[in-house]
Amino acid sequence: MKLKYLFLLTLLAFSCKSPDNGLYEFDPRSLEENEITLSEITDDINYIPLDNSYPLGLIYDNIEFINNSIFLSVKDAGILVFNKEGKALRKIGGVGRGPGEYVYNFDFTIDEKTETVYIKDTGNIIKVYSKTGKFLRNFSLKEYGDYINSIKFLTSKLFAFFSIENENAEYKWIAVDSLGNLIKKEKRKIPAFTTNFGGANGAYIFQNKISYWNSFIDTVFTVLPNLVEKPSFIISPGEHRWPRYGKLLPGEISQYLSILKIFETNHFRMIQYIYKGRNDFVLIDKEDRKSFLTNWEFDGSGGILNDLDGGKSFLPKAYYTENDREYIVGLIYPYQLKILVSTDEFKNSAPKYPEKKKELEKLANNVKETDNPIVMMVRLNK
Repeated sequence: MKLKYLFLLTLLAFSCKSPDNGLYEFDPRSLEENEITLSEITDDINYIPLDNSYPLGLIYDNIEFINNSIFLSVKDAGILVFNKEGKALRKIGGVGRGPGEYVYNFDFTIDEKTETVYIKDTGNIIKVYSKTGKFLRNFSLKEYGDYINSIKFLTSKLFAFFSIENENAEYKWIAVDSLGNLIKKEKRKIPAFTTNFGGANGAYIFQNKISYWNSFIDTVFTVLPNLVEKPSFIISPGEHRWPRYGKLLPGEISQYLSILKIFETNHFRMIQYIYKGRNDFVLIDKEDRKSFLTNWEFDGSGGILNDLDGGKSFLPKAYYTENDREYIVGLIYPYQLKILVSTDEFKNSAPKYPEKKKELEKLANNVKETDNPIVMMVRLNK
C-alpha cells in the first residue's frame, strides 16, 4: 500500500511539472538579486491619508478597491470603508458574537456590481452584508470541507477555496450563488494526506478570471467563466515545497516555500513569498520572463525602490483597474514617513518627480506619528 502511495505521488509530481512546456515555472531557488525601480514600471504616485474617525490597529493583508471605495479589514474594528480622499464612510457589520456580527474578518470579498460584502467567519460560515453595512444573512459551507482558506466573488458567484492538508478534504474549491446554493464543486486530484501544519494558499482576480494556488499543488490554476480550470503557471516541485508527509517543528516551516500573495497585471506576475528565512517579492515579466527580486520585512520596510518621489520603498498589497489604467496599492505608517523625510538620504535624493517629493514632505509635516496609515497608490505604465 505504501509503495502504491509513493508511486502515485511520484507520478503526480511529474505530471504537474508542466502540462504545457510553454507555461512559466516559478522556482525561488534559481532567482538572483535583480532590482527594479518604480520609475521603470510606473508613471505616477499618490497618497491617501486615512482619517482618524476609526483608530486603525492591525490591518489584515487584505485591501479591496471597489468603484470609488477602499475596503480594509482591521483586526478589532472589522471591515471599514473609506472613499478615495481617505474619509471614513461606514463600517460593515461589527466584530462580536451577537446576531449579525462576525468573530473573524481576515478574509472578505465584494460583489463589485452591488457592493455586497461576504465575510468568511469561523466554522466556514459566510456572513453577508449590504453596501451600507446592514446584515443580510449567513450560510454555512461546512459540509464541503473543514477549512476555507480564501473566498472570492465574481460574476454572481462566490468561490471558496479549501485547504487540502487533511485526508477528508474532498474538494479544492466550490462555487455557490449569493444565497449559498451549490453551483459547482471541483474535486481534489492528489492522494489524501494529513499533516500537522497548514500551507500558505490564496486566490486572486485578474481580467475577470480567478486564479488560485496551494502549497501542496505544483500548478497555479485559473478558473474560466465556464467554471472549467486550466493551468496558468507552475510552482516548481522539489525539496523546497511543503512535504505531504511527516511532521514539522515550528522552526522548520520557514525553510519551505510559502507564497503569501500573487498579483497579475498586464505585464507582470508579482509574487510575495518566504523561503529559507528570507522575505522576498519578485516581479516576473510575462513576455521575456525576466525576474526582478527585492526583499521586504514584517515591519513594513523593503520593497521596490521608490525613485518617483524619494519616498518609502513600495510593497504592493492590492491591484485594481480604473478607466483602463492599472494601479497597485501599498501602505505607509505616518511615523515611518516622518522618520524618512528627516533623513539625509531623503533630503539629498533626486527623484524623477521633484514636485512629488515636495508634496511628500508637506504630507509628512501635516500628519501625526499616531495617525492612521496612508495608502500609497502607484499607476502602472501602459
